[in-house]
Parts: sequence; structure tokens; C-alpha cells
Amino acid sequence: TYRGLPVTEIGKNAFSDRAGAYITSVVIPDSIITIGNSAFDDCDGLTSVVIGDSVTTIGDYAFSACSNLTSVVIGDSVTMIGNEVFRGCSSLTSIEIPDSVTTIGKSAFYGCSSLTSIEIPDSVTTIDELAFCGCSSLTSVVIGDGVTRIDKQAFAGCSSLTSIEIPDSVTTIGDNAFASCSSLTSVVIGDSVTTIGNYAFAWCDGLTSVVISDSVTTIGYCAFAGCSSLTSIEIPDRVTTIGDYAFANCSSLTSITFNGTVNEWNAISKDSGWKYNVPATEVVCKDGVVTL
Repeated sequence: TYRGLPVTEIGKNAFSDRAGAYITSVVIPDSIITIGNSAFDDCDGLTSVVIGDSVTTIGDYAFSACSNLTSVVIGDSVTMIGNEVFRGCSSLTSIEIPDSVTTIGKSAFYGCSSLTSIEIPDSVTTIDELAFCGCSSLTSVVIGDGVTRIDKQAFAGCSSLTSIEIPDSVTTIGDNAFASCSSLTSVVIGDSVTTIGNYAFAWCDGLTSVVISDSVTTIGYCAFAGCSSLTSIEIPDRVTTIGDYAFANCSSLTSITFNGTVNEWNAISKDSGWKYNVPATEVVCKDGVVTL
């Protein structure tokens, strides 16, 4: 306490770098409401953290570069996990995100290369850009039904991720969102997605199965480029734009189906490069065939 009152905040840079060189564990009491920016940044000796139930905000970079941090318990009042909070925590293997959290900030778990699974609760509305980028051991991801947007590069480079189901709440899959997820074999895109961003699933060379929902209107530039194991694709009839090189170098893609008419297919905005180095010779529409 200070002058008879609780200390309610751990300030900016409070224990960062040399100030916290000998800290190995942290228990943040229930009197604390805010953990400031960079509060424990670069505390290499830190292995475990328990965040009290009164904390509402974990500031930007609060635990970034804590390379030996293996265990984190987040209290039930946290609403925001700030930008780069756990970036570079390369020993962190698991973390439970409470139902109180609404936002996972930019690069929040970037480079957490030992993280194996994550469950994003329904309370979260946005997975910000680069949030889980480079989490190379991540094999299991459950995305809650409250998420409306997966921002650019959110899961890029998650090279151990094998499947993903995008819930119906999501409307936009950002640029490079799942790019270079080389072990990804199966993708199911929910019924509210309208835009598959540029490079969204590019270089997912293990991808064999994609279900694109009927709500999709735009397939971005290079969206599935380099998905060399993809053998077939069904394109919904609401699609109005297929970006250049959308399926470039999908070298096993032999079957393309469009759920609309030949006239609707011809009306789609697309350049010839959308099918660069694709072996398919035709698009099967519901009233005929278009030769490629």
C-alpha cells in the first residue's frame, strides 16, 4: 500500500531488462488492475506468472522476450491482451485465455515457438495482425464463435498446424493470414466470410482439402498460390473477383468447379494469371464447361 491505499498498477518498464534480472516467478495480487507496458520485458530468468483476477489490462510488451517463461495463468477480468505481450516467449508451451478477453493484440504471441495449442474464447472479436505468427509448434487452434476478423499474418508460419475451421462469425480472412502453414491439410471456411485476403493460404503446400463457403465474393491475389497438393476446388457462385495468381503453382489442381452458370463465370473479374501453372483444363459450371 501507499499512504494507506492499494498500489493498483505495475508501471511501465517496472521490472524490465536489468531491473528484473533475478526474478524467476511472479504472482500479481488481486489489488493490481493494470500491468503497464514493458513491465517485465526481457526478464530472461522469469519462468512462471500468475495474473490476479482484478487485472483488466496487460499492457504492450508486458512479458515480451521472456525466453524462459513456461507457465502463465491469466485472471478472469483481463479484457485486453496488448500488442506483443508475449512476443518471443519461446519456452511458453500452453496458455489459457479467459472468457473475459475481447482483443488479442498485434504480435501478442509472435514467435512463441513452443506453444502447441490455443483455444480462443467466444468473447474475442478480433485476432489482430501477427498475433500467432511463427508459432511453429502450434498443432491445434480453436477459434471462438465471436471472432469476426482474422487479421493479416495472424497465423502465418504456423508450420505444424494441420487443420483449421473458421467459424461462421468471421467475415474477413486477412492477407497472409495462414501463409506458409506447410502442414495444413484441411481448411473449412465459415458461412459469413466474404473476403479471402491476398496470400491468405499461400504456400500451404500440404493443403489437400478446402471448403469455401457460399458467402465468399472475393478471392484475393495469390490467395492459394503454391498449394501444390491441392487437387480440386469448388468456387461458389457469389464470387465476383478472383485475384491474379490466386491459384498459381497449384501444380496438382486438376478439378475446378464453379457453382454458377457459364455466363456468371465469364462475368467474374479475373486476369489470366489466376491459373498460372495449374494443370486443370476446364471449369465445370452448372450449365456447361468453360475451357481454360
